[in-house]
Amino acid sequence: MDDVIGLIVILSLVVVAGSIAGLVALTKVSTLKQEVVLLKKQLQAVIAHKSSQQQAHSATQTVQSHVEPVQSQHVNVVKQQDAVITQTTVTGREKPSSPSAIDLFVNKLKTQFQQNWMTWIGGVALAFGGIFLAKYSLDAGLLSPTLRLTLGGLFGVTLIAGAEYLHRKGIVFEGFNNYVPAALAGGGFISCFALTLLAYSSYAMLSPTVAFVMLAIIALAASSMALRLGPLLAVLGIVGAYSVPIWVNTGSGNLVALLMYIGLVTLSAVLVAQKVKRPWLWYLLWAGHIGWYWVALSVIKPTQYWLVGGFALLSIIGLIAMMRLGLTLRLLEYRPHSLKRLLKLQPDHPLLLAIVVPLLITIVISMASVQWQIVLLCLIVMLLFLVLQNSRWDLWQGLALLIAVLLVVSQHAYHIDSHDHLFIFKNIYGLGLLLGIGFCLYGLYFGARYYKRLSFHLVAAFSMFTFIATLYTLTPAQDLAVAYSLWTVILLLGSGVLIKRAQAARTQWQQFSYWLGANANITLCLTMLLADSGLTLALAIQVLVISFLVKRHKVPMPHWPIKVLVAVVLTRLTFAPWVYDTDLTFLALHWSIVVYPIAIGLFWFAAKQWQQTEMKIWLEGAALHCLALFITTETSYQLVGHYPQLFSLSFYEQVLLSCNWLALGCVYLYRARTAGQLGKLYRTAGLSLSGLAGLLLINTTLHDNPLLVRLYVGETPLFNWLLFTWLAPSLLVAWLASLVKPLNVKLNQIVLLGSGLLAVLAINTLIRQYWQGGFIYLDKATSDAELYSYSIIWLILGALVVVAGHLKQQLLLQKVGLGILGAVIVKVFLIDMASLTGLLKAVSFIGLGLSLVGLSWLFQKLRSKTNHRDVLG
Repeated sequence: MDDVIGLIVILSLVVVAGSIAGLVALTKVSTLKQEVVLLKKQLQAVIAHKSSQQQAHSATQTVQSHVEPVQSQHVNVVKQQDAVITQTTVTGREKPSSPSAIDLFVNKLKTQFQQNWMTWIGGVALAFGGIFLAKYSLDAGLLSPTLRLTLGGLFGVTLIAGAEYLHRKGIVFEGFNNYVPAALAGGGFISCFALTLLAYSSYAMLSPTVAFVMLAIIALAASSMALRLGPLLAVLGIVGAYSVPIWVNTGSGNLVALLMYIGLVTLSAVLVAQKVKRPWLWYLLWAGHIGWYWVALSVIKPTQYWLVGGFALLSIIGLIAMMRLGLTLRLLEYRPHSLKRLLKLQPDHPLLLAIVVPLLITIVISMASVQWQIVLLCLIVMLLFLVLQNSRWDLWQGLALLIAVLLVVSQHAYHIDSHDHLFIFKNIYGLGLLLGIGFCLYGLYFGARYYKRLSFHLVAAFSMFTFIATLYTLTPAQDLAVAYSLWTVILLLGSGVLIKRAQAARTQWQQFSYWLGANANITLCLTMLLADSGLTLALAIQVLVISFLVKRHKVPMPHWPIKVLVAVVLTRLTFAPWVYDTDLTFLALHWSIVVYPIAIGLFWFAAKQWQQTEMKIWLEGAALHCLALFITTETSYQLVGHYPQLFSLSFYEQVLLSCNWLALGCVYLYRARTAGQLGKLYRTAGLSLSGLAGLLLINTTLHDNPLLVRLYVGETPLFNWLLFTWLAPSLLVAWLASLVKPLNVKLNQIVLLGSGLLAVLAINTLIRQYWQGGFIYLDKATSDAELYSYSIIWLILGALVVVAGHLKQQLLLQKVGLGILGAVIVKVFLIDMASLTGLLKAVSFIGLGLSLVGLSWLFQKLRSKTNHRDVLG
């Protein structure tokens, strides 16, 4: 059935190709006929024109004298119109964007297919023909299997030989160049490839080893022939060669043979890609090589670490270094490049990461061994060497430093004898110090030689800092006392060398890097002595020192490194209350009462160094965030002896947090008005803090309300917990309403309503606390004097609100004041006077009436003054 389908496919391709060719020919013939008829008509017109030309010569001269001015005017008008149209077109349309690399590749591929589709389809048809002929001969039993396969092989070899003959004779078909020989050769190689697979898999006529070798020879032969016949055959050779291990599995599990074969294929593919000059061939060989490399990493055994590690190193040399530097790894360039240009180097960086990152992951997952350590050391040396050959690879120094740190960390599993005071020179410690000194000397030497390349200066400045900081992090606390002295001496000596080099620096960046590295070493020395809080402050001091150096030396430093450092400090300060021990002290005081104010001051002074820049706003925001942390944590600690725990807050903690977060939310929203690009971040933070404070206030009102629950609020009138429970939040919410008004009017109205409700609660509870004392829950009896005091105070407040509304000409305030007065009147009639009799009742009504009349007279007086002022205005 397969042979019938194959024949149908081939016939269909032939019919379609013939139909298209016939249509093309028919179109060309009809076009030629139309052109011949047109030429005949033009020839007859020319003959008739010549016969009448002499007769009309005199008349033409007469008419021409009148026509020429009109024609010249017409031409001028047409030119002006064309100029206007052209100008309109140029100004009205945007300049067309240049096509991308993918579009160019697709268009080129489309053009090639349109020009050579017959040749390609012919090659594919030949290949399928060879395959189906071989399968048909085997299934039908016409000849012996050996003879059948031999004939099929001869068919493929004949196609290859024919392609070679056409190429050597230089026979070039019109419009096809060398695509015809390449198509014939491709059909021949595919036939040989398929016949070998059939002989191995279907009929067991070949052993796995013989089949593997034959398939490899066929694929490599196709790649070799592609050097002369072009990329069409190169694709076949590369894909076929990399796919051989998939088709043939010898069952031996010999990873050495597999990687040697893949390396040989890659080497031949590199030579073919360089010769053929087709960029997309590189993508094929990269995909094949790295794909098998990943497979090797997934099935690796402990005894094969050296094998896969060596293969990774050779892969970097073959796929990246040889592609850029050639077979001899010659020096390419040493001139400096900008960071933006270094980051955009393609495809070197993705290829290197595709090789190195899986290797590092495998090393981390597997147990550390001497084999991996040797591989990592060789990788570090190779990367540092390649940096010297091509300055576009300067960023690889950072990767080498990261790999060296991983090498040091991988040694942490080895046992350390803390009783031996020489342990700081052994194992992980000795390796770390050697790597740190080696990287520092490497950066200093080549930094002096290539002083314009910043990467060398950065490596020299921060290598010792990086390795000693890593060792400090990994060392147990009981062993630090022995290591402090040695590390401090090394760091201080390194700082002295860096300062000396900074004084002799030839560029600002070089000087800045060495000063920064020296400061980092000194900061680390202080950090090791100051423990956790000291590290945070040391990093904050680093921010201030960097800002000062940038301002002093006027270095055009990008802002992102400082922003990253500030973010690290803020992260440590934000999570410190929940990470550190609550009993931790600093300078004989509780750590948060010292660390937060110092951090605020450091950030504030650092912001002063960045005038009229975005960095100033960023650092001021950092200082503001530290202030928020200080207020939030320290008030809670001083109140209850520990930092706030959000899911188990007491009544007093809720009160303080709601005030703190409301105040900070308002400050953030106010700051957002002048924060520029950071305005959105400040608004988000301000609204988030205000929302959290609102949730706390709702929880306090509904659950932990001193009116509903027996809670002690203090004995002193006015200055008690009720001041922070509702009165201070009411004022803060009113401020919040004014801040959110430009953002959302409806939200402003909702916030104003919340402020009013909080004010009502605050005033009523403060009055009740005056009469009831420390406990104000409603189950306690209410005296008549307390009831009257509510009415008197609210009557005064309502009158003041109405007066303020008249003075400010705000109708809303007037309505609120009148509402308060109406509520007071209702309360007086229904509650206050309900129990009065006799003279007291009469006096009360008289007093209320006189008060209302006096207020009415005052309102009319104010209204008349307002109207008189409006008339005069």
